[in-house]
Amino acid sequence: MTADQSNATEEVETVHGNNPLVTVVITTYNRPSYLKDAVRSVRAQTYAPVELVVVDDHSDTPAQEVLNDVSLESFHSVNCIRHEENRGANAARNTGIRAASGEYIAFLDDDDRWVETKVERQVEAFQKDDDIGVTYTGLRTVNIEDAGEVIPPEIEMNLTKELLCRNVIGTLSAVMVRTDVARQVPFDEEFPSWADLEWYVNLSLMTMFRRIPEPLVIYDYASHNRLSEDFGKKQAAYERFVTEFDDLAAQYGHTFRRKMRGWAAYRLGSTALNLHRYDQARRLLATAVRWYPLEPLFLKYFIATAGGRYTHGLARSVKRVASVAHSS
Repeated sequence: MTADQSNATEEVETVHGNNPLVTVVITTYNRPSYLKDAVRSVRAQTYAPVELVVVDDHSDTPAQEVLNDVSLESFHSVNCIRHEENRGANAARNTGIRAASGEYIAFLDDDDRWVETKVERQVEAFQKDDDIGVTYTGLRTVNIEDAGEVIPPEIEMNLTKELLCRNVIGTLSAVMVRTDVARQVPFDEEFPSWADLEWYVNLSLMTMFRRIPEPLVIYDYASHNRLSEDFGKKQAAYERFVTEFDDLAAQYGHTFRRKMRGWAAYRLGSTALNLHRYDQARRLLATAVRWYPLEPLFLKYFIATAGGRYTHGLARSVKRVASVAHSS
């Protein structure tokens, strides 16, 4: 270490005490205005020191140019990496993991933002328990009719079993992971969708998770709700997910294996229903019921597909009325 580097390190320690360095990885592609807001929300964090790593997956306008008019001086360091070709979000996340210098890595999608205390609260959780490898928070949805807070459920039993059925962790923007753990479990770059859920399952096999029941992520529902563009990828992910985790699910018994398959069919079927692809939704939700008839949610959604647009609209109206009655 040079004298200048030593002095810089001492200065950081004087300002920030013994706080561990946190690397924030923002992956971005062709959303310049969102990217600026995401970076500003990281800059506003109450925690320091923070290393910012922006991975540009070959946007039309390079991220480096987009951020030219955004103040970055408060960061411990800034690294803007540009892929020479578009490689997908999973490859961008792996690039960010490899570039990270911090003890922890926090992921932020370019169209999400953070509450100012998010990083601070997650680091506190890590420092309370050395066995924790992943922390995650709740979120606040915006740009949606029934916007509100979403807090992940408390999981008292086997997290892996829960994740094989449902994404009980939520968006990657809510996740912080120890860097050494992330490097042992990279993202599967061949997974076309559901990559976050696949990653969570594999992480849960090797480390403990800690839930922070606070809405510390601002999740822009409108920007994420591009289901029509992604449905083909979700179909492929459905098949890949079931194939990859079939043996793992079977370790928990024959009934649980059927349950896992039922939930996978339900996830894709509910997506098809929201896209008004009623024939596909009907087939998938019938598959979910066939695999695991003990889950009433599958039958309820299947019934909503029976009359196509009419029964789907009726089910949504009933849900809205029930929601209003519950809140009043």
